[in-house]
Formats: sequence, C-alpha cells, structure tokens
Amino acid sequence: MTQHSIKLTYFDEKGRGELSRLLFAYGGVPFVDERVSHADFPALKPKLPFGLLPVLEVDGTVYAQSMAIARYAAKIAGLYPSDPVEALKANMFSCTLAELEGPFVEIVFRTKDETEKAEKIKTFVDETVPKSFGALEKLVQGKFILGDKPSFADLQLFDLVENNLKMGIPTLSLEAFPKLAAVVINVEAEPKIAAYLAKQ
Repeated sequence: MTQHSIKLTYFDEKGRGELSRLLFAYGGVPFVDERVSHADFPALKPKLPFGLLPVLEVDGTVYAQSMAIARYAAKIAGLYPSDPVEALKANMFSCTLAELEGPFVEIVFRTKDETEKAEKIKTFVDETVPKSFGALEKLVQGKFILGDKPSFADLQLFDLVENNLKMGIPTLSLEAFPKLAAVVINVEAEPKIAAYLAKQ
C-alpha cells in the first residue's frame, strides 16, 4: 500500500477526533496529530471546507466530516471489512451508534437549565440508550461485533461509551448489555490501543 502523508487536525480534546486517532493507533498508521486550541480556531475556521473540525490532510489535500475521516482511517488501518456483507453489518452498527451522539451532545453540552437537563438525561438513560443498545446487543457475534476480529465499529463503540457517554453521564452503566460491555473491554485490551491510551 502506498504510504501517504497524513495530518489529522482537531482540538486538544477527544470529541469528534478521537475515533480516528484510535483507528490510526490500532493500524500503526503514521500521522501528524495536530491539536489546536479553541482560541486559535477562529483564525483557522475560514480555511476549513465546512468551517468545522476535524479535518484530515492527505498528501496536501484537506478533507472534512468526522465519520468520513474515520472510515478512511479504518480502511488504511485494516479495520474496514473487505467483505461487502460484513461491511454492511459494521456500518449498520456504526450508524446506530452515531444516532446516539446527537441527542447526547444536545443534552449534555447545550441544555443549560439544570432541571431540564436532568429530565432529558433520565429519558436518554432510561429509554433512548436501552432501545439502541438493546438492539445492538443482539448483533454482537463474539469477542467483537463481527466475531473474533475487531472492526471500526468496535472502536466506535469504545469511543462512544468511554470518551462520551460515561464522561458526560457518569451514572450510565452497561450492566444490562454484557456483550457490548465485553466488546468495550476487549477493545481497550488490544495491545496497540492499550499503548495509545497509556500515553494520553
């Protein structure tokens, strides 16, 4: 495979950039991890394709959209299934996870009234998450979502749970979803992921 010059630019936080960092780390893909401050972002914004981060520069060309970047990272990291049906399964799982991100961000970061936030968190934890995770639990086929080998969807689950849901809603538990909980643990135990996390 041709070696490309890759630079990922995002804020110095996890957010929407961390999944791609995890994917690159798993695949041992060399890349520049450029982290910018929120203070520097206004000057950078006009230069971005959609005025948002993250962006990925590949051989001098800049690309945007976090999940497009993540899927590119997955492919060059060897975490995107080559079989079309397996890729379909992984993407089905991935899209369901992505659907949880919007409501989570809206509740945790954009709802200012504390009473309203508490009510929304309760609904999210008691209804929204169980509906999605209950369906996903049935799809897990082994140690990882597709069986014995991880895919990008496994790392996306890990990122959503550990770097988003549990950080924003510490009381959230995966006790009712043992297969999903096991996948999260198994991703964290992967040597290259563990090595990456140890440096953070």
